[in-house]
Amino acid sequence: MKNSNEKVNPVENTLRNKSARGRSKSRSGRKSESSLGKSAEKSGSKHSDAVDGSSLASIIESHKPLDIFIQNELMPNCTPIFLSKSTQQIFNIVTDEQITKESPIILLNKSDILKDLQLRAAVSDFSVQKVAIKKYPGSDILLIYDADYKFGENFVIVLSEETKSLILNPVKQAVDGQSEHDGDGDENDGRNDDEDKIEEYKEASDLCFLFKSRSEHGWIELGSENEIAEMNTFETRSKVHTIFQRPRKEFGSVLHLQDESATKKGCSEHILSREDESFNIPIMELDKSATNCETTCDKGINTNWKYPKNAFTHYVPRMFTSDELKQYYHENNDALRNISKLYTLFEQSLLENEMYNFLSNDYENLPIGDETYDTRSDNTFKEFLSFTDLKFSKNKAITMIQWHPNIKGIIATSISERIIYDQRIDQASRILLQPTHIILWSFNDPLKPQLLLHAPDDIMCFQFNPTSPNYIAGGCINGQVVLWDIEKHIDDLTNVKLRLKQNNQMPLFVFDENELNKVSTSHYSALSNIESSHSSPIMDLKWIPDHIEINRLGYCFENHAQKCVQLMTCGLNGEILLWDIRPEKTPLAINKTSDSIKPPNNVPLTFSTLDLKWKPLLRIHLYTNDPVNDHVPIKFCIREMQGDRRLLTSNTKDSSINITDNSSKLLPLPNADTHIYAGTEDGVIVYVDWIPHKDQDTGKMQTPKPEFCSSRHDGPISYLCRSPFDSSLVLAIGGWIWTMWKEGVTSGPIIESGRANKPLTGGSWSPTRPSVFYTCRVDGSIEVWDLLDKTYEPTMIQSISANPLTALSIWDSPKRQFIATGDIQELKKFNEYIEREVKRKEFVSMRWNLREQEKIEQEAENKRRAGLAPAVMLSDEEIIQKEKFEYEKYLSEEHTFLRSLGLVEEDD
Repeated sequence: MKNSNEKVNPVENTLRNKSARGRSKSRSGRKSESSLGKSAEKSGSKHSDAVDGSSLASIIESHKPLDIFIQNELMPNCTPIFLSKSTQQIFNIVTDEQITKESPIILLNKSDILKDLQLRAAVSDFSVQKVAIKKYPGSDILLIYDADYKFGENFVIVLSEETKSLILNPVKQAVDGQSEHDGDGDENDGRNDDEDKIEEYKEASDLCFLFKSRSEHGWIELGSENEIAEMNTFETRSKVHTIFQRPRKEFGSVLHLQDESATKKGCSEHILSREDESFNIPIMELDKSATNCETTCDKGINTNWKYPKNAFTHYVPRMFTSDELKQYYHENNDALRNISKLYTLFEQSLLENEMYNFLSNDYENLPIGDETYDTRSDNTFKEFLSFTDLKFSKNKAITMIQWHPNIKGIIATSISERIIYDQRIDQASRILLQPTHIILWSFNDPLKPQLLLHAPDDIMCFQFNPTSPNYIAGGCINGQVVLWDIEKHIDDLTNVKLRLKQNNQMPLFVFDENELNKVSTSHYSALSNIESSHSSPIMDLKWIPDHIEINRLGYCFENHAQKCVQLMTCGLNGEILLWDIRPEKTPLAINKTSDSIKPPNNVPLTFSTLDLKWKPLLRIHLYTNDPVNDHVPIKFCIREMQGDRRLLTSNTKDSSINITDNSSKLLPLPNADTHIYAGTEDGVIVYVDWIPHKDQDTGKMQTPKPEFCSSRHDGPISYLCRSPFDSSLVLAIGGWIWTMWKEGVTSGPIIESGRANKPLTGGSWSPTRPSVFYTCRVDGSIEVWDLLDKTYEPTMIQSISANPLTALSIWDSPKRQFIATGDIQELKKFNEYIEREVKRKEFVSMRWNLREQEKIEQEAENKRRAGLAPAVMLSDEEIIQKEKFEYEKYLSEEHTFLRSLGLVEEDD
């Protein structure tokens, strides 16, 4: 690629030298002002036939290229384009260095641009004009540097030879036009007058050339007329006509008008207020009686008696004697000869009967035996413990329940106010003064909380770190993420039974009730930056599995530390954020004021570097076709699960992987699935890839649009999780129904339940049985579904509480697995059931498409019979001819419309 200075600066120097020589020559040869030049200027024409050829060439070469930035609109076939710094360095057109505002024009070789498109593909900045560049007829493409971003980008590309010639040679175009116009001028004028004209033309050459469109174009329909039509109101019924009549003699009669007092009798009427008696309905007591005995009746039934008769059947073949056989051959000789020719068909049928039993009853073999383990001996839930606190959680709702991963019998609950948004605004002062906690309970002491985690605001969701259970992450209602470190309280949570024994052995005379009832409190260690956090409540939070790590671009790498250091959150602001609890490697600015403030003694310094400085690593947006509103996620789930190392095993077998970043020493995982399922507030299931891609319209890196969206639920999604036995199965609960999705099937859910009796508020997969899951309802009941037993109704329904159930969590304890057991046979049968449902879904979609095609063919056949449409399909040439005719018809109608408006002349 040649340097831009080598192509632009020599041309400008040549133009300046020739222009200087031309001006000196014309001034030395001029003796007096030419009256002919003035008259030519007044008449609007200049004689150029007598001008010397070399002088005229010097004028053309001395003129500057056309400045397109003096206009408010671009010339035809000129398009703004953005070229990044890397692209400028590749083509040696670095702005303000190799190309400046004073010299903005540069010519690029078309073959070099095509090579860049072939090497860098969609990453190339010329990819937005790839088709136009390939169709460009010339070898050099003109680029103009837009230093002030007047047309929106830093460069303007010219994709037409005519426009390119007009910009580079504006004087030549003007001189050629003048020569043709003034070809009949006087050829006997003196040389001095011609030199004066040359000087005047040089002065006139400093004028700017403005581009104006020759004619206005008609309206082009792009779909906005449909929106305008939807906003219009149309009459749906005929208008109501009212006719008022009076005698003809009253028209035109003489009227005598005068002033009267308002209090005069007959001029006004005073209506007194009175009590409306329609509301004074007397209430009377009536005696009613009811009984619970059903009415009984006697009925009899008898079968219809039929007259008996004898019946027989032939089950032994009849044998012919030798004489009868000869007679039969003699009478049926032709038939037997024809039967001998069909011997091969008889043989084939007999062989097929031996290989396959065509007399089998398909209806008896239709049901498939899905054995279940439901013995119905003790099929109920039994209450084990009940935790109630009258001080910290009174009149509040539980938003989430989590079990401690390592310590047995420890359960944590987050609480929130049971008020709506308007009430929260009205009671903001009371809520801010009232502390909010996450309460940790123990099975050994259900009467008192064991630990309180202080929070800045109501906690909507939280989760223990799977690899470091001392760390707890929570999402607040104000959109911030909170981190706790409870390492100092691990001994107290582990030795709850021992502390109870010590308290029971304490003497009565030293008994301090306040000291005994005191509950330990742990302050949060870090709080995210409120400006970089969610602007709405955080509805879901999940830790990223310990075997993967996600960078800022969304790519997955192997986590060598094997510890969970990243988490994802989703909020009502329409975003899913990725957070990293490790401090940034870049040195932060030292704030002497904040560093001098020491935290309280009970606050651990584990995440002190993140406090109020913590910002997300990646932002995932859920876009919709509506440019104003986006999807609002409240639940999400990813493909990778904690403890599943199959991705690392498949990655080690792939020998074609190259480490691209030597500084980070991270091993990329190309087989990692970067798609995410999200459930929205409107009951929509969204499937999107979280890796940012370059947008074709804006050129920015952003989250791509969802691959598919399905609105099946009639309420917000309250539970969305993958099966612990098969990560490709996703269970979604929301509104009045639940659905089960199979990853890769975009036509809809493979299983969809009927409408429940009450709205569903949550659910959970069974940790031991693949085909079992649980749902909780707003009436305080729990439903147990076993898909291998029943799919149309729950296997069991049991009422747990009189209040609505807001959270459900299952503890997978080794000692309690005898309650619900499962083996590999059940997993195999459940997988077979899912495969059948997927095939059924594909078959239904195929049949629907087939029916639609048959319907279209039937309509075409009906039209053909009625004579409304041709019987044969149009060929490609006939279709092109038809479209050409319609286009010509449109042009004629457009011309008629423009002529009626006076925008075009009759001759045009």
